[in-house]
Amino acid sequence: MQFGKFHKAVFVAVALGATVFFATSVWSKSEKKAEEVAAFVNGEPIVAAAVQGEINGILGRFQAQGSKPSEAEMASLRESVLDKMIKLELLGQESKKAGIAVSAADIDTELKGYKKGFADDKAFAKALGEAGITETELRKQIGKNIAIQKFIDTKFKGKVQITEQEAKDFYNGNQDKFAQPEMVHARHILINAKETEAKADKDRKRAKLVQIQKQLKGGANFADLAKQFSDCPSKERGGDLGFFPRGQMVKPFDQAVFKMMPGDVSDIVETEFGYHLIKLEEKKPAKTVSFDEAKAKITAYLTQEKVTANIEAFLTAAKSKATIKMVAPKEKK
Repeated sequence: MQFGKFHKAVFVAVALGATVFFATSVWSKSEKKAEEVAAFVNGEPIVAAAVQGEINGILGRFQAQGSKPSEAEMASLRESVLDKMIKLELLGQESKKAGIAVSAADIDTELKGYKKGFADDKAFAKALGEAGITETELRKQIGKNIAIQKFIDTKFKGKVQITEQEAKDFYNGNQDKFAQPEMVHARHILINAKETEAKADKDRKRAKLVQIQKQLKGGANFADLAKQFSDCPSKERGGDLGFFPRGQMVKPFDQAVFKMMPGDVSDIVETEFGYHLIKLEEKKPAKTVSFDEAKAKITAYLTQEKVTANIEAFLTAAKSKATIKMVAPKEKK
């Protein structure tokens, strides 16, 4: 997790479900007076560069899908991002009014999670430098995000109750959501080999897997060999891919694994990624998940929906009382 390479913003999910608000950037601080401001919320600035940083992150996802927003869509996107950042600022201010406390230990724990996305502290510091922020500034923003989350947990989430009848009504009215396809739980050992590689190189790599196959037939443990030889990141879990349905894996892999029985180890399977040995651990037939099995998730989902609705209602009221000043973007010369 590298914050989209620190695309100059830190995100926090302050509501569950589909509603996610963007945290104001670590740049939106009054001490950076030279920077242009997009809006003031009760006198607190939201820096224009922070808004643009969020927009750039979204545009990157558009580009990855090969699409480009129209001028009208860009205007709507900017309005939406700014509105969400205003809401975050209001929530931050409300968390302060409520006296929500965040300890240094809370921030340390969260910061450690961010740092896990980097090779080491040096790489983390480099990314911060490229983003133009310091670790002190990042810690401040993390603290603000945690305070907002605590405020939401206290004021909204802890007060929502879902009755069993509400959960049953949702279950009965959405049966299609509880249809579970056939699933398999498998491990694999992968030896990377590109289709464009020379035949001699591919033959050498296949021969390596043949030797691993012989060890398996001799009684070696599949997970141990995966940890030792596999080129897939799943090697850290002994090649464990977890459960997955038909169609999730590339076709040759998919066709092979769904023909197997639990305990079986496949012959060598070639895909666009290279050569695989597959072990089928478990198989689950297609079924409809029962209400009792689904109840906890339904309750969590309906709780999220109510929390989101309550937050939106709260923010609508907060915005009506707040002094919000929009600042028109300066035209580029």
